Amino acid sequence: MFNPSNLYECEKEKKKKIVDHRVWDDRIMLLVGSIASFSSLPQVIKIFHTKEIAGLSLLTHIIALASVVAWFIYGVHIKNRPLTITTFISLIILLIVIIQIFVYK
Repeated sequence: MFNPSNLYECEKEKKKKIVDHRVWDDRIMLLVGSIASFSSLPQVIKIFHTKEIAGLSLLTHIIALASVVAWFIYGVHIKNRPLTITTFISLIILLIVIIQIFVYK
């Protein structure tokens, strides 16, 4: 039943629960995003050891980098920490791959 005298407390409690869920959601997405971001790391290591870039597309990596830069800017704009951190990791790894493609071409 609606109780106007308790409305403020009810709203305050709802916001607290939303914030609590958001903290855990952010932690989970930071973990998931980090795993996805580091998924290209074996490629970087392989190129570094073999010095071969056969089968890699520069255009594909440049398009992926542009996409990640857009997501990074969006994450900064909306102040979403997990999105900003994970896209920054992806950005660095993609940059390394692109540099390796130019170096070992």
